[in-house]
Amino acid sequence: MSASNSPAPASSGLAAWFDDLLFAVIFLTRVPLHAGNAAKNNPLATAMRTFPLAGAMIGCVGGLAFAAAAALGAPHPLSGVIGVAATVLLTGALHEDGFADIADGFGGGYERERKMEIMRDSRVGTYGGAALVLSLLLRATAAGSMGAWDALAAFVAAGALGRGLIPVSMTLNLSARSDGVGASSGYPTEGSTLTSILLGLLIALLALGPGQGFLCFFVAAAGVSGLAALAKRQIGGYTGDVLGAGAQLVDILVMITVAMLRAPV
Repeated sequence: MSASNSPAPASSGLAAWFDDLLFAVIFLTRVPLHAGNAAKNNPLATAMRTFPLAGAMIGCVGGLAFAAAAALGAPHPLSGVIGVAATVLLTGALHEDGFADIADGFGGGYERERKMEIMRDSRVGTYGGAALVLSLLLRATAAGSMGAWDALAAFVAAGALGRGLIPVSMTLNLSARSDGVGASSGYPTEGSTLTSILLGLLIALLALGPGQGFLCFFVAAAGVSGLAALAKRQIGGYTGDVLGAGAQLVDILVMITVAMLRAPV
């Protein structure tokens, strides 16, 4: 085999972490980065250990967009919309798509096969449209009820926990399909899952403080567990849409929780 066709040597240590984070950012956002060794040497399931870091970056963009809009004189409700819009643009509505597909499939189908068929359909139905509008409205309203720094903290914590608990959704179920993003991502190891959980929790604690950070973590974990149980009942496991919907659900729950705790009465 020629040297040009030989696989790149596997990274280790900090280089491996950097490769995984790069892979996570490429997968979770629309940022046009070159994968390098990331996708060649490590499956996506391994890179999931850095999902909380990538999620915190996404949340930071939303929070900074909120702060910039508020600093320019936009009222906080409008700043909340701008902050959420920034995350949607950055991610290409990746998780919003999963959230809408799950609503359409679980709400519009009676048999498992029909639910899976609806979820594959690129068209958005009534359930999906309503779920999408409610998701955007709830997050924007929650953010808009807070001050700039509180909103930034909420965006960061929501982003880290939403992406950090994706491996948990996978460990609670088996893949419902033999193909698709969920199946092709591989299965996270216990080490990757635990690292992702702890990183997500740590970022939430740093952003929100011990009391509110732990509360948001447990609220997020309850939401992910509930969705996993629903997915098992509806379609027998997880799909890429279920994983994306879980991240979106956590975003909503964390933003609402922080707003209830920090918004002025």
